Amino acid sequence: MVNTISGGFEGEIYPVNPRGGTIAGRKVYRSVAEIPAEIDLAVVTIPAPAVAALMPEFRKKGIRNMLLISSGFGETGKDGKQLERELVKAARQAGVLVLGPNTMGISNPHIQLYCTGSPVIPQPGSTAMVAQSGNMGIQLLAFAEQQGIGIRAFCGSGNEAMMTIEDYLDGFEVDSLTRTVILYVESIKNGRRFFESARRVGKKKPIVLLKGGQTKAGKRAAQSHTGAMTSDTRIFNAVCRQAGIIKVERPMDLLDLAAAFSSLPLPAGNRVAIMTLGGGWGVVTADLCAEFNLDVPDLTPELISKLDRLLPSYWSRSNPIDLVGERDTSLPMTVVEELMKWDGCDAVINLGIMGRRIMVKRFGQFVLKADSKYSAEFIDQLNRQFLEFEETYIQHIVKLMDRYRKPIFGVSILPDEKNQTLYRVGDSPFKGVFYPTPERAVQAYAKMVEYQHFLDRP
Repeated sequence: MVNTISGGFEGEIYPVNPRGGTIAGRKVYRSVAEIPAEIDLAVVTIPAPAVAALMPEFRKKGIRNMLLISSGFGETGKDGKQLERELVKAARQAGVLVLGPNTMGISNPHIQLYCTGSPVIPQPGSTAMVAQSGNMGIQLLAFAEQQGIGIRAFCGSGNEAMMTIEDYLDGFEVDSLTRTVILYVESIKNGRRFFESARRVGKKKPIVLLKGGQTKAGKRAAQSHTGAMTSDTRIFNAVCRQAGIIKVERPMDLLDLAAAFSSLPLPAGNRVAIMTLGGGWGVVTADLCAEFNLDVPDLTPELISKLDRLLPSYWSRSNPIDLVGERDTSLPMTVVEELMKWDGCDAVINLGIMGRRIMVKRFGQFVLKADSKYSAEFIDQLNRQFLEFEETYIQHIVKLMDRYRKPIFGVSILPDEKNQTLYRVGDSPFKGVFYPTPERAVQAYAKMVEYQHFLDRP
């Protein structure tokens, strides 16, 4: 409750407990019947055996929606499953829609509703998230908050006694604020409906999915966790391919792709131009592109001639384009624009352009210790220049994406506490996207290409 209050929800919040009194300075009502207002949502945390008895009270009060936090239902075994069935029957008779049980809550940043078991407050955005593990979902929400990834809405779906993953997909299909859907799934209750809903939604907005319970140990853990019966992995993978679902293997992949799909234009193809501050990172990234079936095309003589006029005589003259450590901050701005103009590539990956301010700041500290001729003011001015460059560079690449409709994937040279994955620029639908490692940038691009192929299928 304190998370919901502190998150800034502007609606009324009424604590209910048979003992009455006050909680967090608010009057506690002894029953829902005492509340002097209509109720949109009942959040229930009482012990499982007592929940069904609330249904007649809810019906009388006109409460139609229940977020059931309580555990002790289907995830506990045979008796719990029976209790869950009885609850669903009583809820249907009372006209109550149940979300849960065994959930960590819901979040809708667009109305400042953060009704979750942990104090996570992501900013509003276009990524809708459903997790069949509340803990997993809350952790992802915390990372999203930290990395600046905006959330349309979140739900820990729990045991899905009544509302299932297919219901959420149907909702996201018609929700105008949802641009990307990310799912953590341990089981599917209705395989045919899931497939049809996902294929239909996927033609309108990307669905990124992480599947839990793909190994013997994982299946055993899933069953004890949410009571889930996991399906055959090969069949599930085939369903994902046919439905256009972008399946990933690691939790952070969900957020990496949420950042990409919500912030970058879709690439028309798999040809990538690589721009790097140093040679080694370019070599590694080119290898990664080959691993992910991305093409690193040769530069045309015309483009080489243009870059010859910008770069030192010893630059690589090939793709990846090595800026050979040049400190002139105008160079990456100009080179990335030339690459975006080039019709021989569908996307640009830039490495080491962002994050130099951190190295410069540290270098400045070392200079002050080693050489008394320099002043702290001079070093501070240098630091400010690189900070201003990064802000200008982000604005520049966002404008380029808007003009040329190609994605630009960034990799930061070094992160600090100010680093994010996403950087907003005014009201632009596109954002600066910067990952901490080349492999995460390359994978994000490859998965976007995979999705574009699905859209192109007849």
